[in-house]
Parts: sequence; C-alpha cells; structure tokens
Amino acid sequence: MTNDAMEPDFEPPREAVRAFDAHVRPAAPASDDAAAQRPADLAFEGAEGFAQALYRVLAHAEAAGARSLCWCDVDFGAWPLGEAGFLEILTRWARGGGGRELVMVAAGYAVIEREHPRFVAWRRDWSHLMRCLEPEESHSLELPTLWIDTADQAVRVFDREHWRGRAGFDRADRQQAREEFDAIAQRGTAAFAAVTLGL
Repeated sequence: MTNDAMEPDFEPPREAVRAFDAHVRPAAPASDDAAAQRPADLAFEGAEGFAQALYRVLAHAEAAGARSLCWCDVDFGAWPLGEAGFLEILTRWARGGGGRELVMVAAGYAVIEREHPRFVAWRRDWSHLMRCLEPEESHSLELPTLWIDTADQAVRVFDREHWRGRAGFDRADRQQAREEFDAIAQRGTAAFAAVTLGL
C-alpha cells in the first residue's frame, strides 16, 4: 500500500458544499459558455423564489451581453439590489460596454435609499448608464413588477402578495411586458438623483 493511499482525505465533499450554497443563495454563475446558454422558463413563488429568478435572469443577461435592462416596481423593496452577489453580476454586466443602459421605473426611491445602501453607492458610480424615472401619476398608479432585457427575457409578478410570477422567454408575454413598461416609462420624469445633497 502506498503512502498516498494511506493519507486521509479531509476535504469536504464538494457536492454537499455546493448543494448547501445553492440552498442559501444561488452562486453567481461565471460568464462562460454554459452560463450563456438560454435557461428554461421558470415559474416562481415567494420572495425568495422571486429573488432567485432575478439572479438567474441577470446572470443570463450578463453572459449574453444584453445592452439594456428595464426594471419596474413600486419601490424595489423585495429586489436583491443590495446583495453583494447581485451587484457583482450587475457590475460585470455594466463593464461589458456596447452602450449599456439600465432603466428603472418606481413610484418612489425612498425604500431603495433606506434598505439598499450598497445599490445607492453603485448607482452613484454607474450613473452614466442609468435612467431612473417616476411616473407623474405614481401615487395613484399601481405599478407592475417587471423586468425586460435585450437578451429576450421577461420577468413578471402576477401576485405581489405571494410573489407569484414567471421568468423566461415567452415572446407574447415579453411583448406585452415591453409595451406596458414603455407606456409607463414615457410618462416618467427623472428621479433618484445620483448625488443627493447632504451625502
């Protein structure tokens, strides 16, 4: 028997570690050929399922080189905007060049400023590729929760109380979401300044 055969293996099982990490939060996929492959459509439920869907579509948008991300929500409070893993993927996307643009529409940005300080700092650094809008009638308009990008993805929440929705590539749903987003964004005015007095 060789010495190599007698040495104990103290390394933890890799699959068990990966399974645990995935349960806590999906790891940020690397920008490789596997990540660039189009993921399957996904129905989700619950705030955690919604957050995982956003990680998934952002990773694909970054890997596929999507030029534009369009987000809409009442206040973005349930989005994982302040999580380090989410911002890491978003930063890789932003560094991709090619006229990248992130358009956000919200009824107000106070929740982001209060609950997602990391994203507020990110917004300051990347303000040149962002447009943040607030519809004039935002206080009376019930804004949908939407994500549309130029990687042909759409995310839509149908039930905000239980965070039920769908993420994927359905052409008809994406077109409907695009039209809904555009109609709201066209009535929007600039909001969420990159630099706020007193900061």
